[in-house]
Amino acid sequence: MNPLFDPQIAAEANTRLTFEIEQTDGDVTKLTVTHELDGAPATAAIVGGTIPEAGGGWSFVLSDLKTVLETGDALFKVAA
Repeated sequence: MNPLFDPQIAAEANTRLTFEIEQTDGDVTKLTVTHELDGAPATAAIVGGTIPEAGGGWSFVLSDLKTVLETGDALFKVAA
């Protein structure tokens, strides 16, 4: 993964994003997200949520995903 929206970030090393999904006992599914950020400090700051104008990083994304999965409701309405 190598975001290109910013020249500083585009110049950083590529990063690797891995999703692991596993069924556990009962009706629970476990999601593990691993984002290898070696050589990409600006990308790490963004996905870590430490830059306020860049959003909340992975914690926001995963929190929103959890809400969608639990409620079935869309987070955003898309205009037709």
